[in-house]
Parts: sequence; C-alpha cells; structure tokens
Amino acid sequence: MSPMRLLLLGWLCAAAAAPAAGQAAPPFTKRFVVRVPEQAWNGSLVIGAHGGGGGNNFDRAGNVIGTDETALDDVIGRHALAAGFAYASFDRDGGGNGTDGLALTYQFTQIATAEVARRGGKAVTRTYLVGLSAGGGIARLAAEDERKVYAGTLIIAGAGGDLVTRLDRQTRMAALWPLIDPRAHFGISPADPRMRAYAEAIGTPVDARRLWPYTGAGAVAAAARPPAAAENTTGRVQVPTIEVVGTWDDLVIRELRAYSERAQPRANHRLYQVEGVWHMSSDDDGVMSFQYIATSRMKLDADVANAMGEGPSYLPTVREAFDHLVRWVEKGASPPANQTVEPGQRLR
Repeated sequence: MSPMRLLLLGWLCAAAAAPAAGQAAPPFTKRFVVRVPEQAWNGSLVIGAHGGGGGNNFDRAGNVIGTDETALDDVIGRHALAAGFAYASFDRDGGGNGTDGLALTYQFTQIATAEVARRGGKAVTRTYLVGLSAGGGIARLAAEDERKVYAGTLIIAGAGGDLVTRLDRQTRMAALWPLIDPRAHFGISPADPRMRAYAEAIGTPVDARRLWPYTGAGAVAAAARPPAAAENTTGRVQVPTIEVVGTWDDLVIRELRAYSERAQPRANHRLYQVEGVWHMSSDDDGVMSFQYIATSRMKLDADVANAMGEGPSYLPTVREAFDHLVRWVEKGASPPANQTVEPGQRLR
C-alpha cells in the first residue's frame, strides 16, 4: 500500500512556530502508512516509531532510498502484518523526539486507530508501540506514562535509558577518545590500557573498536558545545515492556543496562542483549544511512562504515521478543528473564 497523507496540527510539532494571538496553528503534513491484513485481522494494532529525526533515508552513496514512515517495515512491520496485526507508522520528519515526539505519536495513534477500524470493519482491541533508537526513547516515555495508552511496548536500542550514565559515558568518551583515535594513534595495541579504559567507559568490548570512531568523534564534538537541558526517565514501567539491544552498541548499551537495574516494578521489564550487534542490525536497510553519514559527513575511514554493515543481526531476537510481548499482554505468560544471547539463538 502506498503512503497516505496525514494532517497534524502545528502546535504539536516541535519545529512549528507558535501562532500569533487569535490565529489558528498552521497545519503540517506527515507521511504515513496504515496496513491491515486482507484476511484474519486479529483486532490489534502495532504502531512503529522510527529512529532519528525523520525525513530521507540514504544508501551508502548518499542516494535517497526512502523516508521514515516505512523505516521499520523490515524490523517489525512485515512480521506484525504476517502475524495478523494491523501496522501503522509515520515520519516525524523534524517533529521532534522526547515529549514532542510522544505527543505526535499519541495523535497519530488516534488517527491510525480510527482508520484501521474503518478498514478492518471492527474496533481496535489493543495497541502496541515498537520503537527503535530515538523512537525507542519515545516508546520508553510511553511505557512510563500512567495513562497506559499502549498495552505493551517493545524498545529496540532505545534512547533515554539513564541520564546519569549517559552523561558519565559522554564525559569519559570525550576525554579518552583523543588518546586512542586511530587517526592520531595508528596501530595502537588492543591490549593497551587506554583501549581497555575506553571500552569500560562505553560498555562494549575492545573487539568492537572498529565501530568506535563514530561515537568517539561525536562525543568530542558534543563536548565542545553547550550542554543541552535533559530530564531523566523515571524508571517506573507502567505496562509490559521488552528491550532488545546489541552488546556492541556504544550509543546506548551502558544506559540500557543501568535502566534495567532501576526499572520498577521489575516484573514489568525485560532486557535482552544480543552478542556482537551494533546499534543498527546489519540486515536493517537503515544501516546505510549511518554508513553514509560516517564517511561522507563525518569523514571517517571507510572501515568504520564497513564494520557497521558486517556485524550480525538482532532482528530474529526482536521478532521473538515481540511474540513474547504479545503472549505476556494477552495471555499473562511471563517472558524469559533478562539474558544475553548469541545472534539467532532462541530466548530461554
């Protein structure tokens, strides 16, 4: 089904200017998809929240290959549809993450729910939210919302895990990265104490060092800018929530481990880590945008981009986690305990 057009009020969009007194807020258009199984719709709806800020996706050469309303099709959209769920997702495209993105996602959910009910011929019985990276941060806020808009949430490599841990990680990265940056220290030994110190600071093993320049260079650049105001998540999980992350994810891994430790009630939260996987699964077409940014915009060595696309996949675990989430919500079947698995290994 080709994308349809969605009209949202500008006052919900973080990029919108406030209207003058007495004037209506200007409308904003957002691309979106709504899909309902042709047969045997189970009555439930899955909302997908993409990573990043939205807009164009690129291949490694910088060619536009799509926009973010379809970014999670290969991650969860097709799997959900094949399992009998309706699926809907929209491109925030500058509409913000955090609380702004959550407000937009809530409004889209209302519109998508009505559209799915119209197309499916019956009311939606329950709704799930699946978010990746920045979209995972939105899903986390939804999971902590006492209004319980969604029956359950699945967070993939999600942002917003633990602010204190993130600030500590970024500070240490900014100080330690110049000491091991391969552009200045070519051939530094993996056994060098500076390498081990950096690995401890970011939470991934030294074996993941080919990927480090992306976040290392970013941390140094961020340290030169004024710090942005941020509020920590509460850790109070209101609905069944499962998280999946790769153990080589130097963007969020330490924060997610810290969040898992303080999540309450513990019975509402699970964290599954997949060995050797980076922030984006290598078989997710979204990894190409990261490769393009790394080489063309950040001017990093091509080996960094190569490493992004050569790692294993966490998508089998993501889809298995979704199936566990559904059984948890709908049948009360508790999912497996927190654990780390090899790529493709079943949860146990």
